[in-house]
Amino acid sequence: MKAKILTLGWLALSCAMLGLSGCDSSKPGKSSGSGGSASGNTAGLKRIVLLNNTDSPFWDAARAGIKKAAEDLKLADSGYTAGMDSNDGTENGQIEKLRQYGTQDDIVAVIISPLSSTNPAIAEELGNLRKKGVIIGCFDSDLSEKNRSVREFYVGTNNVTGGKVLGSAAKVIKPDSPYSQFVGTDSQQNAIERMDGFSSVYGEGTQKDRKLDDGDRNRARDNVRDVIAKFPDLGVLVGIWSYNAPAIVDVITEQKARDKFAVVTFDAEALAIKQMAEGNIDVMVVQNPFGMGYDSVKYAFAKIKGDEATVKELFPKMGEPGGDIRDTGLKVVAPDKGSPLTKEAFSEYGPSVEFLNLSQFQEWLKKYNLTSS
Repeated sequence: MKAKILTLGWLALSCAMLGLSGCDSSKPGKSSGSGGSASGNTAGLKRIVLLNNTDSPFWDAARAGIKKAAEDLKLADSGYTAGMDSNDGTENGQIEKLRQYGTQDDIVAVIISPLSSTNPAIAEELGNLRKKGVIIGCFDSDLSEKNRSVREFYVGTNNVTGGKVLGSAAKVIKPDSPYSQFVGTDSQQNAIERMDGFSSVYGEGTQKDRKLDDGDRNRARDNVRDVIAKFPDLGVLVGIWSYNAPAIVDVITEQKARDKFAVVTFDAEALAIKQMAEGNIDVMVVQNPFGMGYDSVKYAFAKIKGDEATVKELFPKMGEPGGDIRDTGLKVVAPDKGSPLTKEAFSEYGPSVEFLNLSQFQEWLKKYNLTSS
């Protein structure tokens, strides 16, 4: 994207004066108009904002997708920019940001990963923005069915399928073993769907606990310690959000208990990739946050420009039941050696689920200059 050149000093001063979260003049590609951050509009461009739920390395790949879309679509040449705004991990944080967006006439699209799918205030603020003519969408996690009328589209994982895929992997690795699931919150739609999907395949009856950490990494580790101490027969540890995998590995490493557990997780933070290479994670079901960021921007810009051909390309069944959902697919990643998993174990899920060993996955990351997904 051809953004106007800003000196680092001026950008840093602008961030300091405006008190904007997410501005970082030391990191290339995170200035307004670059596709890296939604904070501020020093270039005077109309803004497409993607609001996440909490800060995490998971979003780095989504930022890369946003930036690539901004470049490929030449947003700046048309007077637009796209970037991600980071929430503080609370529902009130998202509500306040949505209210702020309502006072900013340069915002033309808001695409959110709602921390709560059912919170009426989040839905209300999104509805208020839509009444102003702002394009509203969801990415990564959707709103509940009751609240979906306020958004136009969802781009991201089919999280029910994702949970089932992880459950299928766990059944191959360590069948019929008591398990516990770990997640930030159980109010977010993706968390609900993943955990329920896992249990529907692996077995609700063997679930010992679902532990919530509210995005607190220290609490995430404490949760693992708690269930290991409480349930001595536990055999499978299930990480639902991206940082849960490193938290699980940290604890089983400190307790020298790796051989006792199957570790099955969602997402692939850079640290988790390293941990799998070291033999500490048995499978990762990996989403495509790069595609979530890219396709969300592509759709919003197409709507802005009245490009119906691109809208139909992205959502060929828009207007039909379920036609407002774009599935960005899943990758099942297994260690290079010693895994019992094969692609045949996931054939029932169709072409949207791809099986890769770790080396193949790392090659895919390199293709897009990513360190995580």
